[in-house]
Formats: sequence, C-alpha cells, structure tokens
Amino acid sequence: MKFLFRADASLEIGSGHIMRCLTLANALHEQGHTAKFITRAHVGHLADLIEKQEFECILLPCPQPNPPSQAGEGKHGFSGSLKHAAWLGTTQAQDFADCQSHLIDFQPDWIICDHYALDATWQNLAQKICPAKIAVIDDLHDRSHQADVLIDQNWGHRAQDYADLLPPDCRILAGTRYALLRPEFAFWRNKMPEISAKKAFSGSLQKVLLNLGGVDKDNITPKILQNLAENGKNTLDLTVVMGASAPHIASIHHFAQNAPFPCQVIVSANNMAELMAQSDWAIGAAGSTSWERCCLGLPTILLVLADNQRPIAQQLQSVGAALAFDVAEIGSAKWQKALATFSQPENLSQMAENAKKLCDGKGVARVINQIMNITHQTDHTQIRPAQHDDMKMIFDWRNHISIRQFMLQQDELIWENHQNWFTKQLSKPNFKMLIYTVNQMPQGYISFTQIPEKTDCWEWGFYTAPDCPRGHGTQMGHLALAWAFGELGASEILGRVLPHNGASLRLHKKLGFFRQPESKGFISFALSSNDYLF
Repeated sequence: MKFLFRADASLEIGSGHIMRCLTLANALHEQGHTAKFITRAHVGHLADLIEKQEFECILLPCPQPNPPSQAGEGKHGFSGSLKHAAWLGTTQAQDFADCQSHLIDFQPDWIICDHYALDATWQNLAQKICPAKIAVIDDLHDRSHQADVLIDQNWGHRAQDYADLLPPDCRILAGTRYALLRPEFAFWRNKMPEISAKKAFSGSLQKVLLNLGGVDKDNITPKILQNLAENGKNTLDLTVVMGASAPHIASIHHFAQNAPFPCQVIVSANNMAELMAQSDWAIGAAGSTSWERCCLGLPTILLVLADNQRPIAQQLQSVGAALAFDVAEIGSAKWQKALATFSQPENLSQMAENAKKLCDGKGVARVINQIMNITHQTDHTQIRPAQHDDMKMIFDWRNHISIRQFMLQQDELIWENHQNWFTKQLSKPNFKMLIYTVNQMPQGYISFTQIPEKTDCWEWGFYTAPDCPRGHGTQMGHLALAWAFGELGASEILGRVLPHNGASLRLHKKLGFFRQPESKGFISFALSSNDYLF
C-alpha cells in the first residue's frame, strides 16, 4: 500500500511530529509498503533528514510572513487554536491546494496527518479528490477531524476526550500503548536488567542526559548547564544532545570545552535509545520524547517548554515517573531540591519502575496492526457501551441454548431478575458492558469485571449473538481487548473457559492469551498489555 504523510517541522513547531511520522514510515517500509512525505519549507524543516532515510519528500513553498486569518475554517473557527493556526503559515485551503496535485499523482491508500494546524477542513478536501483512508496523529483534542483512525499516544488520554470531534465510526487509539517509538527502544528496554546490574551510583559520577528536543529555540540548555556548574555538580558526567537545526549549538560546544565536569555534545544522535539506557537520569522537555524515556525507565526532570506539554508533565509527576518544572523555576529552591532527590539511588530506582509501567515500546506494531485491520475488513465493525435499550436483547441472547451451554452459570435467566441486575450493572464503575456491532447491527456482547485486589486487572466474558455470521469472534475480541487496554487502562485481562468450549479455547490462544493451570472445572487464561500487539 501507499502512505502519504503530511507533517511539518520548524523552529516553532519542533521536530517531534516529523520524527514520529518517520518512525511509522520506516516500520511500514519494512513491511513492503511505500511512504511519501509532504512538508513545508519552514525554517528548521527536516526534508533533508526525510530524504536521508530514503523517502521521497515534497517541499512546499515557504509560508507567508504574516499568514491570513483562518476564521470560518473548521468547527472551531480556526485550524486548531489561533496559536497553532499560525504554525501552518497559510490557510488550510491554500495548503491543500499546494498538496492537491501530489495527492492525485500519488493516489495513496492512506493519508497520515500529523499537524496541530490541520483539521476536518483539510481532510474533507482530501477525501473529495482521493479515496484514501485518513489517520490523524493528535493529542490536543481541540478541533474536529474527518478520520478513519486517530492516534493519541499520551498517557491518560481516552476516547471520550474526542467526543463530538470525530465521525462515529472513527477508531481511536489512545494511550501510551500506541506511542510511536523506534524499534531500538524496545531492544534497549530488554537489555535494561543487564545494564542496571552494572550501574553503580555510589562513589562514581552520575551519567546525565540533557535533551530539550531537536531545536531548543529559546536557548534554555545553557541556563541549565550554568546552574549545574554554579552549584558544584562535579559528580555529574553530562551528555547534551541537540538537533542539527538547533540555532544555539555553538554556545553549547563552548560551554562543554570549559565545563567543571565531563560534558560531551552530540548533534543529531542516531543512538538515542542507547544514550538513554546508559544514563542514570535525564533533564528533558515534556514532549513526545517523554515516552521514550518512560520505555527505558529513565528518571527525568521535565521542563514544560510549550503549553501542550503541561498535561504530560503533570501526569508523569503525579505517578512518580518524573518531576516537572516551568522554565522560570530553573535554579529555584524547588529545582535544587530536585537535584538533591536525583542524587539518591533509591529515589531513582523507584522513579524508574514507575516510568517503565507507562510505555513498553510496542506502539508502532499495534498501530500498524490496527491500520491493516481497518484496511482489510469488509464490514464496518465497532464496539459501544451497552445501553438500557439493550436489556431485552442481551436477555434473549444469554438464554439461547447455543450460548447458555458455555456459560459458567448455565441456569436460564428469569426476566425480573435480569432487569434488576442489568439496571444495577449499568451504573457500576467496576463492571463494563459492551456491544459489538457489524454495520451498526448488534452482533455480540462483552463484559469486563474489575479484580478487587488489583484495580488494573479485569476479567472478561463474551459471546457473539446466536445469529451472528461466522468469523466475527476474532474481530470482536480484538476490538474489546484494544478498548480495555486503551480505554480502561488495564494492565492484564483474565479469562475463564469451560473445557468443552473449544471455540473459546481456540480464540483465547489466537488472541495471544497465555494458558494458566486448570482450576475448579474451568481453564484460566491471562494476557498482559505488554504482550498484546493489536
């Protein structure tokens, strides 16, 4: 298949959008697909890097110095917020006009749109001339999109964040299980136990990684370096990583030559995962690189360099994976306290464990699996929360002999009892009921019950409708599990199956569950979020 990426980089935008698109493009290329980029010639664009990785890149003309108003475009009046509208450098209509001939010539199967200044306005124009499906990468949930799939890789984000902003059939991939990390991060994550065993904090220099993204346009890095030097941090061995388009590299090199501690400067590092894995802790921006550091369990002092980074910083601090700061707090008493905290091995160890729980580095595989599933499915399938109107339908399904014979409790339901039970279950936070639909017709039921002693562990149950066409069990299972790991934030799903239910036994195996010892007349299965790749 052919994939067209529309994303930009600049001194204002940074490099993160292009970098995560390149990660996805490389993974698609390894599977035999073709990828092409369209990006605009902002100062700090990364077209050379895209072409260096052997992808064709169309470089659109330089934007106007004072882009015209985009009032009237999109659901919210602007292409995203007013601030992000300016990032495009022109109107969405003009941007699309610049892209139009390339879309027609390339005829992509998928358009991947990763830009805070583009919304349904641009996407609707694209679909009028091109039959491609559209995937949007976003984390602001502040504007409408016309998309088949939306990817939001931020921890704690949920499908409901996009209520009324997406078509009802758009598949939402939310959470860090879909973080677009290069494969090197999963590789080094597997090596971390070996590396950690060799690290010795006491009596040796702490290896610290300082990276504020690819640009650091506001020149924050020297402020941090100067603070560390003035406070006698001669216990540090510092590595500073900068992007090739960073405007202040020369001053960083000058500092490193005269630093009171070992300090090396690396420009355009091609081994970022290795550098993170070898470091004891980091100082970094609260952007998409946060998930790279979490994958490797790297404790971090997080700096908020843009408003959209603040939620990430606050979330990571709330779960003990990092400490968050505004730029103005560099050198403050709070900052100095954080440096003291990071000098203690036991503090770093606990923070590393908290961080590793948030991201496992397998997000790209999951995203591609979802894209391929959407591409090849012939029917439109989705899951939705059960509603009061589903009560009678579920009652009839559950009492049907083809379903009842495989239930753990096989007695026929009584209508009055079912009414009371169903009404109570709808409002319980620790019990979730879902309906699987095919072309908007209900064809299956799924439930998730929270395990009391382990709140991020849920047991599931499911069945397809008695008249559901054959072959839908796998699709229903995948959608339900993706919902549970993404929407519920589950870390593990458990299942119990009667030994004579061969279809369910085969399905659990097909979905990747691990079989547990048989107990009390049924067979147990377990699947962790780290092992599930859909």
